[in-house]
Amino acid sequence: MAHSGCKVFAVVLCALAVAESAKILSIFPTTSKSHWILGSALMKELALDGHEVTVISPFHLKNAPKTYRHVDITFNSRMFDDLMDRVFERTDDNIVQKMSDLTAFIEDIANTTLTSAAVQRLLRSDETFDLLVLEVFVDDVFLGFADRFNCPVVGMSTFGASTWVNALTGSPQPLSYVPHPISSFTDRMNFWQRLGNVLITAFDEGVMGVLGLSIQQRYYDQFFPNATRSLAEMRRHGVSLILVNSHFSLSFPRPYLPNLIEVGGFHVNRKVNPLPEDIRTFIEQSEHGVVFFSMGSNLKPSKMDKQKRDDVIRVLSSLKQNIIWKWDDDTLLLDKQKFLLGKWFPQDDILAHPNVKLFITHGGLLSCTESIYHGVPVVGIPIFGDQLLNMARAELAGWGIGVAYTKLNEASFEKAVTEVLNNEKYSEKIAIISRRLRDQPLAPMDLAKFWVEYVLRHDGAKHLISAAQDLNFVEYNNLDVYAFIITVAGAILILIGYGLKKLFFYAIKPKSKNTSKKLN
Repeated sequence: MAHSGCKVFAVVLCALAVAESAKILSIFPTTSKSHWILGSALMKELALDGHEVTVISPFHLKNAPKTYRHVDITFNSRMFDDLMDRVFERTDDNIVQKMSDLTAFIEDIANTTLTSAAVQRLLRSDETFDLLVLEVFVDDVFLGFADRFNCPVVGMSTFGASTWVNALTGSPQPLSYVPHPISSFTDRMNFWQRLGNVLITAFDEGVMGVLGLSIQQRYYDQFFPNATRSLAEMRRHGVSLILVNSHFSLSFPRPYLPNLIEVGGFHVNRKVNPLPEDIRTFIEQSEHGVVFFSMGSNLKPSKMDKQKRDDVIRVLSSLKQNIIWKWDDDTLLLDKQKFLLGKWFPQDDILAHPNVKLFITHGGLLSCTESIYHGVPVVGIPIFGDQLLNMARAELAGWGIGVAYTKLNEASFEKAVTEVLNNEKYSEKIAIISRRLRDQPLAPMDLAKFWVEYVLRHDGAKHLISAAQDLNFVEYNNLDVYAFIITVAGAILILIGYGLKKLFFYAIKPKSKNTSKKLN
């Protein structure tokens, strides 16, 4: 088995080695830094392999390779920052409010990206590209870049498969056991949960189809007036392959087409970087280990409700473990012997340290992936997006506990933290899942690079695009076939019933006449 794995690895390495240098354009336009972290990780590796990489993004990569070029997106709007400032207050928003925010987000991203001066210069240039790598995050309008530069598209979904991904690939999404990403359902749903899953998905697809796509169509028509292919055509046949930030060991088994490739965990450092001296010393001098607390790159813990924040501090102060806490301002004054506060920490490398006993997180997919890879159990406080689903997975699989923000108080938080810290079943379970995630024939980053170069080697790999993309809803689900079968079956039953009725009528009619004669 090991020998076979080595042969596979060698074949892939050879394929990568012989790949010609290509000019690759990538677009990771959102102001969510976690999305860019994934995108830049792949693009940096492709640049190190010798490709000329151009990245359209609001974020710059430090110490970028020589063949890595940044094209800046200049955000004039504070929409995303304002949303993050108020997100703790809006955890109870219903799906209508959430979808309303999403449509506003779509317009903000499209407008800001396409009107940025550097992006406009690129669009007006005579440059050529061999491939577009595009983040798939309700930004189909940017498929216009692929038409403008006449190149194939590799998509990247930064938070796993979704209805947006399926729309570009035709991949099946059985709603009986594939939960919607913004739900807290698992793959084991009762009737009411399945009903809810269907309704949420239908509402999502309806809003995106009517409002989201109309916004993107307007910007497509405005900024790509000379496009040779329509937005609808680009959505059906423009995307050759999508890299999905997921893995079956992290989530629930589900069907994928051959052009959906799971690369979950590809951003995790396989070689742990040395920690800064102050962090390493703090961790290693903590007799009972440390608890690492981070709400990700977007959430601002200073915006938490003051009562909830004070309850959290009381619980953390009572633990025998020391605390490393990512905090976004300088207002929090705590015991420096007990707490190490900072606006940024090397999360991946901290979680790799064996003296880290618990990770308190918002439940983002990157954070959950890193905690699993390094075998650190979690307590999650999910706030928005796929965080609810991620924590539902953690609880079902047994490697963490979620605490709803609306129910966060001293008692609920203490119960969750002490349970995970003191019950070995959580660390044992996550160790098992960590082994599953690590047990792959090829490192996820190498797999991602292989498939990017596969598309380059095979002239866009159009053979991967499913015929499902040419079917409408009725045809895709065979509703016309089922309607025909039911109609024919119904007609046959009606004819049989009519025939039996006639036979019965003729069978009893002579008897009635004979009976009448006898009476006479």
